[in-house]
Amino acid sequence: MSDVVNFLTAGVFGGTTLLALKSGVGCGLSGLRRCETLCLASMYALTALIIGAIAGSIPVSATEQVIGLGVVMHLIIGLALVYFGIRTKKAWLADRRDLSRRTFLLVSLPCPACLAATFLSCLVFTSTTGMSGVAAGAVIGGLFFAGITGGGIVTSWITKKAGMDNPSTLGNVMLFLGLFYLLCLLLIPAYLQAQDAPAFGIATDPVGMLRALVLMTALIAFGVFTDRIRHTAERGGR
Repeated sequence: MSDVVNFLTAGVFGGTTLLALKSGVGCGLSGLRRCETLCLASMYALTALIIGAIAGSIPVSATEQVIGLGVVMHLIIGLALVYFGIRTKKAWLADRRDLSRRTFLLVSLPCPACLAATFLSCLVFTSTTGMSGVAAGAVIGGLFFAGITGGGIVTSWITKKAGMDNPSTLGNVMLFLGLFYLLCLLLIPAYLQAQDAPAFGIATDPVGMLRALVLMTALIAFGVFTDRIRHTAERGGR
């Protein structure tokens, strides 16, 4: 039983850290000042504390509704990230208009899907460790605060060093996250249905899989290399 508890606790910590880093990356790519990033991190921490305080008093039926709401909002946010990611990137490349101060909110603000995930994290944490809801909320809030602050500072530093501190980079990240959100909604139901399906032996070809992986990597590297050459030529011609 202790192994299961440790596994669930590690999952809660890992999921919370990923959500915090996602928000921190959005703050770092939007050029927020450090005090603004700290304010957003404090808002996340306070929200997690409040959710933890009320998590234990919510009935199971309401918990199921929260999970359902999180899935629906997951789809909406994924589509919004793709759309506004394209708009952010296009506005910067075509007209040099910076929309990052508004569109980063889709990445960084505590959306309903993040709130549902925070609620489930607090609920699982209290169930597995026996902590009070307030203590669990404080732990989850502390993770959010540290992850958002650290993620924002590190992301801002990396993009400045690499010369990528522009709204186009935020647009690329939003596109990636949006497609990832939508892919998760396709893969998770398929995975759950596969658990009930009879198992079949499938012959695999490791050499062929390796060749396909190498080919995909080469194509991606070629695209990145070509894009860098194009950008270098444009800068040199100005």
